[in-house]
Parts: sequence; C-alpha cells; structure tokens
Amino acid sequence: MSTKKPTVKDVAREADVSIATVSRAMSRPDDVKPETRDLVFEAMKRLGYRANQAAAELRRGSSKTLLVLVSDITNAFFASFFKGIEEEARDHGYVVLIGDTSGDTETERAYTDMLLKNQAGGLILNTLNIPEDLLPSDEDGTYSGPPLVSCGGHRELELPTVRTGDELGGRLAAEHLVDLGHTNIVQVCGSLDIPVFERRYLGFRDVLLKAKIDPQDERRILGDLSIEFGQNAAKSLAGSATLPTAVFVHNDEAATGLLHGLAKAGLRVPQDISVIGYDDMPYSAVFNPGLSSVRLPRREWGKLAARKLIALIEGQPGASEQLIIDPELIVRDSTGMPRDVA
Repeated sequence: MSTKKPTVKDVAREADVSIATVSRAMSRPDDVKPETRDLVFEAMKRLGYRANQAAAELRRGSSKTLLVLVSDITNAFFASFFKGIEEEARDHGYVVLIGDTSGDTETERAYTDMLLKNQAGGLILNTLNIPEDLLPSDEDGTYSGPPLVSCGGHRELELPTVRTGDELGGRLAAEHLVDLGHTNIVQVCGSLDIPVFERRYLGFRDVLLKAKIDPQDERRILGDLSIEFGQNAAKSLAGSATLPTAVFVHNDEAATGLLHGLAKAGLRVPQDISVIGYDDMPYSAVFNPGLSSVRLPRREWGKLAARKLIALIEGQPGASEQLIIDPELIVRDSTGMPRDVA
C-alpha cells in the first residue's frame, strides 16, 4: 500500500480546480468563492491532506521574495522597470528574483511552481500571457491564486493591474501628427492580439476618425516590432505607390530600424516623412534625427507594481484595484509638417 503523502497537485486534481486555487484556498480562504473553497477542503479531507497544518505553514512562511517575470530580459526597455521594483522592494524589506520566460511554457511553469510552493511571496507579471498554472478553473474567470500583479492588462482575467495608459499614448501620437497637418498616416503595429498594442492602435485610430482622416487600416504593417522588422517596413513604405507623410511605430526599437531603412532608401526624416515612436528609450534622444516618442515612466511603473504587490501580500485594503499610469509625448526632430506643406 502506498504511503506517499498527497500533494497540492493531488488536491487540485481531486477537486477539479487549478493548483493556484488550492493555494489561495489555504492561504487566503476569504478570497475564494465559498462553493469552490468547499470543493478544495472536501478534497483535502478525502485525500488525508493536512489542510490546517499546510495553511498555517503558508501563513508563517510567507516569503519576502518578489518574483518578476518578463518575456525577454535582454530588452533594454525593462532596465528602468526593474530598477523601480528593486528600489520599492528594498524599502519594504523584500528581495527580487527576475525570471526570463522567453515565452516558454516549461520555463513559466518552473517559476510559477516557486510561487505556488510559497517560495516567493508574490508575482509581478510583465509577459504577453498568463502562465497556465495560474489560470482559473472557475467558469467566470475569477482569479483566486497567490498574490499577483499584471503589468500588461491581460484580457483573460480581472487581475490586480498596474499598466500604462496605452490608449492615451496612441491618442497623443495621433494628435501630434494631426496638429502638424498630416492626413496620410500609416501605423506600424505590434500584433493586435496583444492588449498593449491593440490599445495603442485603437487610441491612435480614434483620433484620426474624429478628425475625419482615413486611418488607412489596409496599409497598416503588423509584425514583431524588432529593428529588422522596422527596416523591412521602411522598404515596404518606400516602395509603395503612395508614400505616407507620417508613420506611427508602436515601439522605439522598430522605429529606429525604420529610420535606418528610410535613410538607405534616400528618404529624409522629417522632410519627406515624419516618424514617431513609442517608449522613449534612452537612445531615442541621440539618434539622428532625434526620435519623437511617447514616453513611458518605466521606473515609476516598476515602483508602483512592487508597491501594489507588497500591499496584496500584506493584505492591505484596496490593493486589488487597477492603476493606470499616464504616458507623455516627447517631441524631437523626427516629426514635422507634411512635405506638401513644409
């Protein structure tokens, strides 16, 4: 006869819920729907899982480590974001562990397993997807797992969130170009299946429609927003029958590739075509010409995300509310009046 002790995974399977729901039922039972909580505790009883002891251990052993997951740690965008998290965590006596998932499911599972085993007190998630082990089994999509803060505004769940106002960022970029007199404008977009890029696209498009300007959706260029993608987008635009007078690029990395590609094609920025990016990376100011961009307060974003996560871990009221940080328009030399006006 097997003497193996039941695990949290066994309880989750028995109750037909996620591992995250079992973890939350033990550590924060008031945050779990009563009927779901009953399923978990009944499964524990049937399996002989020592629920009271496990819950007490979870409460006593709440880790002072914050886990931060990103999709690409080599992306310079995250440097100031990490700095803000580190500063806030240190001020509250926490340490930070940073994980690079590269979009790999097994890597995500390894990191989230740390969270579910209480080896980390909570998670800041700045990836495109939610790790599978943290998805709810409840039909209404209610999140009931360990403390977690989303920084991307994931569609799947109503999560505690600290994100940037991408709709406003798109509007700021569009208003700038419209105020300069542009009407022939193309967007170089990230995938519209990703909420942050969809919001930028819709905010930008909304301004054009209100100004009675054709958003030229049929000419938008979709891709991975890498430097190479920006260079290829420049070739496509330069070879088109009608060159737009302005382009809005959804990040600065692709925008710099676009600037380089336009220069190789013999096009001048902004005399022939204006370019505005997004993120306001440090190199944007020193590029030639300096890149107009929508600035994200990355360091403050990190600080606020860490502050919210710590509040969730410590059970502070109102910690689960969504927080949206406003971006700022930075105008440099890459945008000017359209060529038929200048």
